[in-house]
Amino acid sequence: MNKEKIDFHKSRREEFAKLIGDDSIALIFGNTHINRSYDANYSFKQHKNFYYLTGFREPDSVLMLSNSGIRYYDYETKKEVVSKEILFVQEKDSKKETWTGIRLGAENVKKTLGINDAKENFDLPDFLSYNLFKGYKKVYFNFADALALTGDIKEFTTQFFDGLRSLAPSVQLIDSSYILGKMRRRKAPYELKMMQQAADLSADAFNETMKKIKPGMNEYQVQASLEYYYKNGGSSDNAYPPICASGNHANILHYELNNDTLKKDELILIDSGAEYEYYCADITRTYPISGKFTKEQKDVYEIVLRANKQCIQKAREGVKLDELKNYSEKILTDGMISKGILKNRKSFKKYTIHGVSHHIGLDTHDAVPYKLNKDLDDRLVTGDVITIEPGLYFPFGSKEIPKKYWGTGVRIEDDVVIGKNGCLNLTKKAVKEIDEIEKLMQQ
Repeated sequence: MNKEKIDFHKSRREEFAKLIGDDSIALIFGNTHINRSYDANYSFKQHKNFYYLTGFREPDSVLMLSNSGIRYYDYETKKEVVSKEILFVQEKDSKKETWTGIRLGAENVKKTLGINDAKENFDLPDFLSYNLFKGYKKVYFNFADALALTGDIKEFTTQFFDGLRSLAPSVQLIDSSYILGKMRRRKAPYELKMMQQAADLSADAFNETMKKIKPGMNEYQVQASLEYYYKNGGSSDNAYPPICASGNHANILHYELNNDTLKKDELILIDSGAEYEYYCADITRTYPISGKFTKEQKDVYEIVLRANKQCIQKAREGVKLDELKNYSEKILTDGMISKGILKNRKSFKKYTIHGVSHHIGLDTHDAVPYKLNKDLDDRLVTGDVITIEPGLYFPFGSKEIPKKYWGTGVRIEDDVVIGKNGCLNLTKKAVKEIDEIEKLMQQ
C-alpha cells in the first residue's frame, strides 16, 4: 500500500479506538472463505468494516484494538508487551501458497499495512483467554460477521464464543457496527478519490456500452460490455449485480435475469456500477434501443431528467433526505399531470415507487445509520455521498395511465458529494441529455 492509503486506514483505527474509549477492547473479524459447492468457494471478499480499518484483503484475519493498550506476554522476548493494535493473519506456508497465493505473513504487516503489531492467527486462542479481558469494561466485536466464520479461524475462536456466557456478566458485549457506520458516513479525501475513480470508469463503461446497443442484442450482452469496460479500467468487481432491463422489465426494480432480447421500440434501463479499491459507484441511465426516443418515451424521460437535475441542485448540507424525496415526487407528479399521463394526483406513489436517495461508499447502500435512532436524523452533512435517482414506472395494466405509456420504466441516477453550499456530481461524465444520447447511439 502507498503512504496515503496506509495513513488513511491508520487514521480510521485511531479514531475508532478513541470512540470506544480507554476502558474498551475491540475484536474485528475479517471474512473467511464461503463454500459455493463441493470443493469450490465463492470469490473471496473482505468484510467492509474490517477493510475500512486495515486495508487488508486476505481471509482468516482478526484485528484487535484498544486505546489503553493490550497487555500480553511475548514468549520470544520473554517480556510483557503493551500494544494498541494487533493484526492476526495467516501463517506463511509455502505449500498452501502454491495453491492459493502468497500470504503477507505477520513479519510483513508493519511495513506493508502500517499496523504496529502482528501475530499468526493460531495465536488467537491464547489471546482470547478470559485473562485478556480483565481491566476492560466493554468488548466490541462484529457479531454478525463473527457468527458466519468458517474454517481455521472458526476453530481458533470457538472456545472464546463458547465462553461468552461466563464473560458477559463481567463486561458489556457491544456490536461495533453502529460506531463504524457513523464513522463511514463522512468520506475522507482519500475515499472521495477512490469513489471518483469508480465513478469515472463506470461512466466511461456506460458511454461506450450505449454505442453498442441495438435491436436484437441480448440483455446479457449489454451486461458483458459494461463488465468488460469495468475490468479494463481497473475495477476488481461489480459494485452489485448489473440490472440491464429492457422494455417492461424496467418496472422490476431489482431485475437481474438479463436474458431477454432487446426490441426496437423499447427502452433499456441500465443500473450498474464498478467497484474500485472496494469503493462503489451506482449509476442508472435509460436509453432508447433504436437509438432515438419516441414521443412517449421522451415525455417520460424529460420528467425524470428534470427531477434528477433539480434534486442535484437542491442537495446540500442541512437538507433532509425526506425533503429531497418529497421534492422529487412533486416534480414527477407535476410532470405527469402536465403531460396528461396522470389525472389523479393522489395516485402518484403507484408510479414513483421508491425513494430518491441512499448513502453510498464501501457498500452500494452504505452501512450508515440515520433516521432510525432518536439522536440521528436524515439531515445531510458535508462529506456525505448519496445517490440522486428519481424514476417513473408504468407496467402493463396500469389502468390510470394511457396505454401508449405501458411497459415504460425510466430511472436516472447519479452519485453526489454533499458540500456546504451545493454538491459535486461524481458521475456527471455519464451522458444523460436526450440529444447527446441520440447522437452517440446513432454514430
